Amino acid sequence: MAQDRKLTFKRLSGLWEDNSITVMETNNNKYAILSDLHFGNGGPADDFRHNIETLKRLLSHYLVKDFHLILLGDIEELWQFDLDMITKEYDEEIYSLFRKFEADRIIRVFGNHDQEWASPDDPAMKNPRKHKGAPEALKMKDSNGNIKILLVHGHQGNIESDKNSWISKFLVRGIFKHIESFAKSLKLYGHPSATKSQVTKDYEQVMYAWAKQNKVILICGHSHRAIFASTSYARRLENEIEALRKENRNRKDDPKLVSENKKKIKELNKNLREEKKKNRDIDPADPGSKPLPCYFNSGCGLFTTGITCLEIEDDEIRLVKWHKEKKEEPFYEIYERGKLSEFTRQMKGI
Repeated sequence: MAQDRKLTFKRLSGLWEDNSITVMETNNNKYAILSDLHFGNGGPADDFRHNIETLKRLLSHYLVKDFHLILLGDIEELWQFDLDMITKEYDEEIYSLFRKFEADRIIRVFGNHDQEWASPDDPAMKNPRKHKGAPEALKMKDSNGNIKILLVHGHQGNIESDKNSWISKFLVRGIFKHIESFAKSLKLYGHPSATKSQVTKDYEQVMYAWAKQNKVILICGHSHRAIFASTSYARRLENEIEALRKENRNRKDDPKLVSENKKKIKELNKNLREEKKKNRDIDPADPGSKPLPCYFNSGCGLFTTGITCLEIEDDEIRLVKWHKEKKEEPFYEIYERGKLSEFTRQMKGI
């Protein structure tokens, strides 16, 4: 997927300067931000189906805890499947849970694979006709009441997914869907998030550069790579490994500690190899310097081990992983957390 830097800047700036876009409050509010679930028809080509139970636990938790739910694009795989196929498969178990959220507690933003939400009735809403359509972006205020956060799916400026999306959809619908199941059976193909991310590795650099230039916290999906404060999970694994190795060099007099650290390093290296294998290790967002905390990505719901999402609660933002295999509470793990006020303060000095 080619990312057009000039087009990306133009599209994001147009949305940021659009005063008609809904502005949401963070103070005294809680949000769970999900993207890239890619609901299908339940068949072999539907890569979400293995995470149904994980999503049900996630939605039930956020419903009871009074979170607002933000669906940040590509919730349905409408390039490949008709909406009636998807709703038939997921209405009873998933859409019925969506509809339990009050009308003002579930907000949809459309992505490149579900642009149709600009017009049809939405099965996720209690009153589909009243809540017809979806916007391309949302904005949020920080804890000081200033509009500092932009939420988009993140396909803006992408040649295949934005500029020429109609061609991509035609190819997927008209040709590829007929061979995908066969290709998967021969292990010749897998979904971008289930195997390898096919979004260009400099994608994050382009999105980060726009956010830095405009002093905005940009929250996206699209790439299927979970990012917190402009740093990937893979990069954080590398930092943890190096810190443990440094501790071992400095604490050679403590063999028990060194042994425990070596076990941790082994597990971290295993996770790091998996991230690299699936192309989820991104190029540095800001080569040559420590990146500013202005770019976040919710990841996706297609990981073989579960679903990642972002939470915002008052002034705190968190990257969360909901684990597929966990059998008891808590079903989720907080990977990273930080203060929005601190992140916006750091950007003021640019």
